[in-house]
Parts: sequence; C-alpha cells; structure tokens
Amino acid sequence: MTDDAPSKRRSSVGRVLLWLVEAPVLGAVLVGLMAAYLRPGPYWWAQLVAIGLPYASWALAVFAVLWLLGRRWRAVAFHAVLLLIVGVRAGGPARLGEPADGPDGLVLTTFNVPEAGQREALGDSVVAYVGATEPDVLLMQDARVVARSERRRRAGEVVQVEAVRTRLPYALRLPARLASHPGWLVNSTDVPFFVRIGSDVEVVEQEVLILGVERDPDVSLALRSHLRWEDRDVVVYNVHLRSFGSPKPWQDENVRLFRPSTWVPYLRQYRTVYAKRGEEAAQIADRIAEETLPVIVAGDFNSTADNWSTRRLRTAGGVDRTDAVRAAGDGWGRTYHAQHPFVRIDFVFVDPALEVTSAQTTPVGFSDHRPVRVGLRWGAEAE
Repeated sequence: MTDDAPSKRRSSVGRVLLWLVEAPVLGAVLVGLMAAYLRPGPYWWAQLVAIGLPYASWALAVFAVLWLLGRRWRAVAFHAVLLLIVGVRAGGPARLGEPADGPDGLVLTTFNVPEAGQREALGDSVVAYVGATEPDVLLMQDARVVARSERRRRAGEVVQVEAVRTRLPYALRLPARLASHPGWLVNSTDVPFFVRIGSDVEVVEQEVLILGVERDPDVSLALRSHLRWEDRDVVVYNVHLRSFGSPKPWQDENVRLFRPSTWVPYLRQYRTVYAKRGEEAAQIADRIAEETLPVIVAGDFNSTADNWSTRRLRTAGGVDRTDAVRAAGDGWGRTYHAQHPFVRIDFVFVDPALEVTSAQTTPVGFSDHRPVRVGLRWGAEAE
C-alpha cells in the first residue's frame, strides 16, 4: 500500500497537468460549438474562435488518444462525445450524406472571382472554367457591374463578367436598378447573375436588397432572383457578406505574435466587421423569411459554417436548408484560400423542396476562392 502511494500521486498529478495543458483546446472547441448561436455583436470573439473549430478538434483527438493510453475511460468518453458533435456540426473531408439518385436537373455555380492579374488571362480562365462545367445558373461575387445611366453612356463591367457574357452562351440578368448602397458607385453591384441560354430557366423578376444604414463601401450585398424552372418557381439569393478588408494580419510584416500592440488593431477591426456583418445577414434573413416560394441561398458568406451569420441565413424563416456540399460533396470541400483552402466560406443552401444530386469545389489558380458547383432537382414533395 505504501509503495503504491507515490505512483498514485504521480498519476494524479499527471492527469491534472494533462487537463491543464488541454484546457485551451477544450475551451476553443466549446466556444466554437456555441458560436453559431451567439449573436456576433457582443460575442464577436466566439465567431473568430469558431473558424478554427475543425482544427481544434484534431488536437482534441490527440488528447483523446493520450487518455485512451492511460485507460481513463470517462475522459475518453467525454472526448468521444465532443468529437462526435464536432463531426456532425463541422463535417470532415468527406460528405456526411448521400446525393439524390439520378442526373442533375439544374446546375448552379457560385464563384467569387475578383479582378486580379492580367485581364486577358483572367477572362480566358473564367471562360475555360464556365465553358467546361456549363452551369445553368451562374452567381458571381466580387465582379463589379455598373449599369448605364444618364451620365454614363455605356455600362461598365469587369473582364470576368464581360468574358462570360460575350464569349459564352450566357445572358447577364440584372434588375434595372442596381444601386445597393450609397457607399457604392451609383447603379452598381458586385453580385451579377447569369443564365445559360437554352436552359429551362426563366428570370421572372429581380431585386437588389438595400443593406446597411451608413455609407460604407464594404457593405454586404444581396441580389434576389425569382426564377421559373420546369414550370415551378424558386427564389435564389446571391449573397456577398462583407469581408474583413485588407490587409490581412498574416500578410502584414509588422504583426508579431508576442507583441499585442501589433495585432490588437486587427481584433478591433474584426469586432466591428463581425457586428456589422451580423446585422446585414439578419436583414437578408428577415427578407428571406417573408418568401412564400422555395429559397436557395448561395454565395460568399465570409464566414464558416460554425458562425452565427451563416447559420442565420441557412435557417432563415425557420427552414432547415440543406448545405449542398455537406449533403453531396466529394472531397475536401474548403473554398478559401483556393491554393491551400483552410476554411469553407462559400455555400449553397438548398430548400427542402429540392434535392441535391451533386456538389463539387474545384481548385483554380485565377481566384482566391474555389467555385462551388451544385446539381439540383425537384424533390418528390414538390411534384
């Protein structure tokens, strides 16, 4: 008995030390899981933590193995439950569901493709991708279009929009009034909407949502399009929620991890952006809640699936929309940054009246986002 006492004390001390070392990881996982339910105004910091939730879970798995080796079964069970919740919420490299049987009925692609690099090369690359994948409906973000006005003789559009419109069988569909906010150029938008000529898609009406309450060039944007497809009606929201702006802290050479004075300004910036993004996402969600037709919400959310704004749009109006990539995606599924995707911030959320038949994200070298291509068809309940 006496000889066993030091061994038990060492074991007890080891467990305490392991819990202390693991405590930050456990805290990050728990906060990340709660972030989707915490409004980003007062809880902006939880939104920031949620970005790393899938990766904190990897560290959690390592600690679970250590507890397993120590045969601490209660600790192992606790970790297993947390990992299960993270797996259901965040997903993994493979899809969580199975695609609906049968071919795609309607193919929709959302793609944030800003104007960068050489114009001709960008135009050629966009044409090559769209021409190869042939979506029936193409939603773009970060692609500025300025409509013709009394002062402006010609409409203006960035090269990626012009290339698709002039070199491929696609029609650019936009409402007559594009002005989405005083902070933007008059009669302009960066969320253009294309329909493939010859497809069974008719644009019934469109409207640009007015978001924000102040002059702000970084305001979120949303375009509502009422479509008729296969003699049924559906509403598509092309969404581009506000970004964190530039430069990014990891691109700033002056930022030092152990010098708070260098990264605290970015935290203040993120606090402001999260709050405003949440307000604008709520405005869009309130409008979606008024819809009487099935709704698809797609675009660049600048938020992960575990953030409040993303969940608010996915469940707007009390409808539990399907995350297309999680339901039928094949592969990693992350969309940003395109070359080394760390997070998934581009989504297609689908009304229960529709079934997801396929979903892919494609590596590209001409945008910092990966496009999301989704195949859809009407579900049995919509017959």
